[in-house]
Amino acid sequence: MIKKIDSDKLVTLINSSPNFADPEALRREGEIFFIGANLPIHSTLETMYESYCQESSELFHVTFGEAGMFEHNLEMVRQIKRNFSIRLMGRIEYPLSAVQVERVYLAGLDLLDIQQSSYEAQPDDRWRTALNTANTTFTRWSVVSSIDAAHATPRAVHDKIVELLAEGVIPLLKPAGESALWPLEETTNTFNFLAIEWHRHRVPLKPVMPLLRLSTPFVLAEPPGFLRGVIEKLQDRHTLATSDLRRHLRTSGAEASFESAGL
Repeated sequence: MIKKIDSDKLVTLINSSPNFADPEALRREGEIFFIGANLPIHSTLETMYESYCQESSELFHVTFGEAGMFEHNLEMVRQIKRNFSIRLMGRIEYPLSAVQVERVYLAGLDLLDIQQSSYEAQPDDRWRTALNTANTTFTRWSVVSSIDAAHATPRAVHDKIVELLAEGVIPLLKPAGESALWPLEETTNTFNFLAIEWHRHRVPLKPVMPLLRLSTPFVLAEPPGFLRGVIEKLQDRHTLATSDLRRHLRTSGAEASFESAGL
């Protein structure tokens, strides 16, 4: 699936690493619809529907705002899930409790990006708690964690990749910027290491493939032929339907528990 690394694209990513995580913006990039969860819900859904009818997307990526907007952001996720049959990924840049991890899953997220950097100021190991809860709540390989290479050595990044994969988490890599001390060759080697480890652990990359096309230097295999493409889409729909059924069966009892606890 991953053929090689495009050195020109890697240089571009290093010089201007894309960051589409904006809780106040709505935009389409490639096959991804980036959705700011702080936006007004109904008008945003209308705009999304009009755009989606004109050009389909493979992934909806929702960026949550500050912690005080959590309930509004959850409702945005719920409404998107009710109105679109598509994989939904969420990025939340503040520490989550175990209850909040459960609630974002029940709201409709299929993939969750938990960044360790968001937990560094916490006095306890809330990062590990959130990660463990996400792993037991979401389906296997549905939790990702972005590693910012600008604030770590290559050895530390390699170790973090190995650690996350051992936990059943998909590591993603944001390359060090042009001001970092990493040589280009070292960055290339780290992406190669990441690809090898993905393959060794048999990580199913299809759910995050649109994100890889946009934010990594990997040259990916050409799209399959028409018949194979139809089969893969049907398989993907089946996987999503199974995931939604699993969520539905879990929701009623969990929401009753949240309400009784005043959450």
